[in-house]
Amino acid sequence: MKTLFTIIIVMLVSQSSVAEDWPMFRHDLEHSGETSDVIENPEDLELKWEFETRSLIRSSSPAVSGDYLYIGSGYSLYCVDKNTGELIWEFETEVGYPVESSPAVSGNYVYFGSQNNYLYCLDKYNGELKWKFETEVGVRSSPTISGDYVYIGSEDDHIYCIDKNTGELKWKFETGDDVASSPAISGDYVYFGSYDNSIYCLDKNTGELKWKFETGDDVCSSPAIYEEYIYIGSQDKHVYCLDKNTGKLLWKFVTGHEVWSSPAVSDNYVYVGSTDSYIYCIDKKTGEVEWKFKTGGRSWTSPNWVWSSPAVSGNHIYIGSFDNSIYCLDKNTGKLKWKFETGDDVWSSPAVSGDYVYVGSGDGRIYAFKEIVSYENVTEINEEVENPIEKEMSEDKQEIGSIESNILLIIGVIILVLIILAAIFLKLKK
Repeated sequence: MKTLFTIIIVMLVSQSSVAEDWPMFRHDLEHSGETSDVIENPEDLELKWEFETRSLIRSSSPAVSGDYLYIGSGYSLYCVDKNTGELIWEFETEVGYPVESSPAVSGNYVYFGSQNNYLYCLDKYNGELKWKFETEVGVRSSPTISGDYVYIGSEDDHIYCIDKNTGELKWKFETGDDVASSPAISGDYVYFGSYDNSIYCLDKNTGELKWKFETGDDVCSSPAIYEEYIYIGSQDKHVYCLDKNTGKLLWKFVTGHEVWSSPAVSDNYVYVGSTDSYIYCIDKKTGEVEWKFKTGGRSWTSPNWVWSSPAVSGNHIYIGSFDNSIYCLDKNTGKLKWKFETGDDVWSSPAVSGDYVYVGSGDGRIYAFKEIVSYENVTEINEEVENPIEKEMSEDKQEIGSIESNILLIIGVIILVLIILAAIFLKLKK
């Protein structure tokens, strides 16, 4: 009985619901950076596997779809088994031109950009090329897919809308400088930043400009949209909150240095990193800081910038830093819950799917962390749950035994009375 109960507990603890995909940079079209999958005890995260690519991993961040993880490293896009880290396939673009774009998965295909000027579409299962679209300069922006179209920026100053099935151009819009920001989509509009210091809102179907807002410096950060608001960082040190319909400034929050990180929005707060080494939690309505957390302690000659963008899971956020580490913080208090040090800068942004956290590092490795439930913990749970049950069962058995004894006694008395009555009856009859 005890062994059977232990097995049931192990199965219940280890069996999770179907993991939610993290199919693109910042998780979804509006770039919330939040998943519904919850890792309850991040302090129990342990390294499950690591996969070494042939080069460093820069800003490319994992996309997770089904059983597979996709990420760019060096001049290649990699597909690995998300549970084991086993290589499924590698697609090499062009030597000398790194893949800094984060992949996006839609249907049976995966899309990404390369510094060799191309946007690629590959079969997600075998890595075979379906089509590629050439821009005029490198593509560091990450694709966003809505309906039948792929939206992506290029360092040729344009944002493009491409048919995802054919690779044919639908429209392109010219800004005043590089577009490294990755587009977010809400309703019929696409939002992004440009190195011309501006934030743009375009009609996603026509490419027509709806509004434009100018900051004080380059905008490499990608927007997050929540309800009627857009949140985005700028290299002028600020995080901005704009009305998504009009572009009107609602508030701006100043950090200590440039903001390359892309915000995540969860509940009442906005989370973002800055090159001042801090991770910030900002009230999404007022722009007031709730808390801030300082990463690593490296010197100014080797600063601990936070270019990585946060992933939100339950009550925690995950984010990387140039101090080589990935952090897990309590999203409500900023308290450190867990930290893991890799071999180099963590510019890549984490992705959470199921009970795994995935991230790339400048050391060229993809890391997968899993919440580990040890047998000892299960045994403790088993003892806590089973012993009271056994005690109750034992007490029940004792009570049943007592009742049985009483019944037998009563039956014995009844039989004795019947015998006496029969004897009296026989005597009287004689």
